[in-house]
Amino acid sequence: MARLVDRLADLERRIAAERSRGVPDEAAIRRLSREKLLARDRMAALMGCAMPRWARQDPEP
Repeated sequence: MARLVDRLADLERRIAAERSRGVPDEAAIRRLSREKLLARDRMAALMGCAMPRWARQDPEP
């Protein structure tokens, strides 16, 4: 869990640094943002909350 927290902080720093450049690389920002969302999803899954609907095994109606 601590590694994910560190990873999120690193990704946020990298995104902020890229945005502060004179001509930011939008593709890099999108890639870093996707990685950040994945890390957040992994953290939520480890905590047992916010599992996406597609990943749940709800019984069919």
